[in-house]
Amino acid sequence: MSIEEKNLERMESLLSHSALGVHVLFENRSIAEALREVKDDKDFYDFDKMKKVQDVMTELIAKKTYFEKVAYLRSLESEAFQMVVRAYFHIVENTVRATHEYQH
Repeated sequence: MSIEEKNLERMESLLSHSALGVHVLFENRSIAEALREVKDDKDFYDFDKMKKVQDVMTELIAKKTYFEKVAYLRSLESEAFQMVVRAYFHIVENTVRATHEYQH
């Protein structure tokens, strides 16, 4: 599956908004629930889970509109959704750190 450049640009825009605290793909309650469950990140790096997260993120990026993305996220089983929220916020956090370190 090839991901169109436009889809990547849209995803980058969503990530940029999230870095500013505007999380349009996820409801605050969903974010809090997903991140509250995290006791330790070791499980996050399990190969099978990482593969699943990669597949879900690839599919998410491939969705063209905001509404398609949200509908896709809502269709996920609970564990997959929580893993995607965690992955998404790892990306946001790393982006913010990289941008902040670059400016200094």
